[in-house]
Amino acid sequence: MRLLVLFLLLFSSFAFAQCPPAGQDHFLSSQEKIDAFVDQYSGCERIEGNVDIVAGLVGFADVGENPTPINDITGLYFLKVINGDFTISLDITELDGFNNLTDVNGHFEITSSNTLTKISGFNNLVNAKSVTIALNPILTDVGGFRKLKRVFESLEIGNSPGIQTITGFENLQIIGDELNISKNPVLTSMPSFNQVESIGDDLNITLNPILEEAIGFEKLETIGNDLNIENVKIIRGFNKLRTIERFFDIRGEGVEEVPSFPLLETVGAAFRIENTSVRSMQGYNSLKRVGEKYFLEDWFIVSNNKLLSSVVGFGQLEKVEGNVEVQKNPLLSDCSWLCNIINNGEITGSLIIQENIGDCISAIAVILICDDDFDDDTIANVVDLDDDNDGILDTLEGNATRDTDKDGYPDSMDLDSDNDGCFDVLESGFEDPNNDGVLGDLPDDVDFNGLIINETTGYTDPADRNNNRLYDFQELNIPNPGKNNIIQLCKNSNDIDLFDVLLGSPDRGGTWSPALKSGTGVFNVLEDKEGIYTYTHSDPICGDLSAEVKVEFSSELSPGINTEVVICDDLVEIDLFRAIEGDPSPNGFWSPELASGTNIYNKNLDVESSYNYVIVDRECGTLQATVSLVKSEEPNTGSNGELQICEFADSVNLFDYLNGEPDEDGFWSPALPNGVFNPSQNPSGIYSYTIDNGVCGRATSTVNVEVVRNSQLNNVRIEVNDFSSTNNSIEVFVFSKRAYEYSLDGLNYQLDPFFNNVDGGLQTVYVRGIDGCEFYSEEVFVKTYPPFFTPNNDGQNDFWRLKDFPDIGYTIYIYSRFGRLIKSVSSTTGFWDGKENGKEIQSSDYWFKVVTETGEVLHGNFSLLRK
Repeated sequence: MRLLVLFLLLFSSFAFAQCPPAGQDHFLSSQEKIDAFVDQYSGCERIEGNVDIVAGLVGFADVGENPTPINDITGLYFLKVINGDFTISLDITELDGFNNLTDVNGHFEITSSNTLTKISGFNNLVNAKSVTIALNPILTDVGGFRKLKRVFESLEIGNSPGIQTITGFENLQIIGDELNISKNPVLTSMPSFNQVESIGDDLNITLNPILEEAIGFEKLETIGNDLNIENVKIIRGFNKLRTIERFFDIRGEGVEEVPSFPLLETVGAAFRIENTSVRSMQGYNSLKRVGEKYFLEDWFIVSNNKLLSSVVGFGQLEKVEGNVEVQKNPLLSDCSWLCNIINNGEITGSLIIQENIGDCISAIAVILICDDDFDDDTIANVVDLDDDNDGILDTLEGNATRDTDKDGYPDSMDLDSDNDGCFDVLESGFEDPNNDGVLGDLPDDVDFNGLIINETTGYTDPADRNNNRLYDFQELNIPNPGKNNIIQLCKNSNDIDLFDVLLGSPDRGGTWSPALKSGTGVFNVLEDKEGIYTYTHSDPICGDLSAEVKVEFSSELSPGINTEVVICDDLVEIDLFRAIEGDPSPNGFWSPELASGTNIYNKNLDVESSYNYVIVDRECGTLQATVSLVKSEEPNTGSNGELQICEFADSVNLFDYLNGEPDEDGFWSPALPNGVFNPSQNPSGIYSYTIDNGVCGRATSTVNVEVVRNSQLNNVRIEVNDFSSTNNSIEVFVFSKRAYEYSLDGLNYQLDPFFNNVDGGLQTVYVRGIDGCEFYSEEVFVKTYPPFFTPNNDGQNDFWRLKDFPDIGYTIYIYSRFGRLIKSVSSTTGFWDGKENGKEIQSSDYWFKVVTETGEVLHGNFSLLRK
């Protein structure tokens, strides 16, 4: 019996301490669900998942239920650590439990609780990823959180029309992101936050119209982004604050007192105290630099403060990137607090002082008060004839009454009166070797009138190169590069001409540095990098004048660059993600989807010719790059060929002289435009035709080209087939692959090298190339004899003798058809009269033999005809 009781106790203890599986979310949307959660897990101190206590929230298992409204959450107070989000949205009056809870490692939200009026629990909570108390319409008091030390992201209390007081948070040390107390229309008091040492992003106390005080922040040293305080009557504290990374912004007519910020050294972007009811300001004596960290978000403004009559401080302010504006403070008569930056510091923009009173009425008035010797040459401005030592007399610069560029500095105290980026001394044609805007080189020695001495230029009429009676230094007459600007782009943005982004009125014709891939000013988001691009005009007098465009990408995600991929015959699979150029971001998807369901393309399974790699970007929408697939075979350049071509011939395409069936779109070496060979310009030689299919191989064939010059042939042989009574012929042999034409009169040519029925006697054979190159001529003798004779004394053919025969000695032997010798003629002038021994012989056919003195023997036959 005792063993059974012990077993039951152990089993009960094990079941009671059971915890839910890691990663499981818990939607407690009814009293039944809360009770079941408590029954099952009340012995568990750590929940590994999200916990949502939300009235009316329906989960997947709630279909068909009629839940009971939540009216008791006390059973949940056992919770100690929640390793997920913790959301409370309930219709209860007071939230005063959860004092065991020490850590919420996700987002902690108390929101949309329609009947909640007071929060007083959570007094042991130490760490939370973020805390949000918002959209609780009748909530009046927020308290507790006495041990909360670290909020790793934001602490936000706002958007609640009923909150009147916020207490607690006295041990909070770190806020990793924003501290935001805003949009609480009846809030009258808030905590001091005196233990907070750093705020990672904004400190916003705004849109709390009747908040009386924001006092504290005594250990706060850094604000990672903006300080925004609006319409809080009394603002005190911030005695250790050193850095505000971006904006310092205090504004609103409800503000009557502001701190002195004694240790504040840097404001990364803009400083503004505007539209307040502050009567006096003092302090800020550690503040040195404003606006250096943010491009085009830089200014220093003290304006529209209707009761402000005294400003004391800013004794170390030395640089403002941008404008300094002190205006519309109708009771402010002393701006001597600006003297340190005017005399010893730098203002990169304009000094705008106006609509104040007294010595603070204009920039010129303040400049004169701040420095009685503007150029520090020991000669007071009242007697100095050149207040800025630029070599131009004050009388020509307007004697402090003219301000050409309206920047608050009169021309007589402005080294760049027209604000074109070029010093007046240079535009006037004077010398300034060290390019400091002051006439000549250091040291600057002056006479008793304040004029620089021992210089060969200066104090003559300044240049007026266009003769328009306006000095060049007081008009914009050099190329204008415009003004700096910033642009944010997405990786799916269209190409943009950075020239169109420049502010001001830039002139075209400048150069961009670093160079863009386009070779112009057009920025391509997939090919060009974010950064600062400088637009520069070079002037022979003033040198380089520049403006900058800062290009930022709204997101780091990139789909890469459109890419063409060659698929060879022997390649089956390829990783398309690795093939994309331009460093694509992972975790995108393919459209259309690949058969593998991954990045692997399979030639046998995937049929499309292009695939889009798609990334969905929260900032920029859908980004995509296209991979185009080009299927390629092994290259075919045919086989080697030959070409003989006349120097006078028309151009030919060598591609036509390759043997086989070569592929097109190769290239020739030596280079030939479109493969065209011009024999009058291109030399003989071997020309290579190459096709390079990259990964799919490379092939080359050649054409051996011989350019034939116009010259006499030396490879001709002529055969004469003669000594025929009926058909003598000449045949010409030219030992060449070129084409020729032939003639016997030098006028009429034929392509056939064979001539039939050639007349006897001396003939001239002519040969020439049909393309106009190469020639040849040779005389040949065609031997012949008469085929008959008629010895009837009629004066025609009465004798038989050789006619067309060379002039050499020979003997003719005439025979009967039976071989009997009838007559021999041994003279070149001899003949036969048809008689034998003085008697006429009968008509018949006779044969003859000719034996020449060279030993040549010729035979033939003829007829004797008697009529």
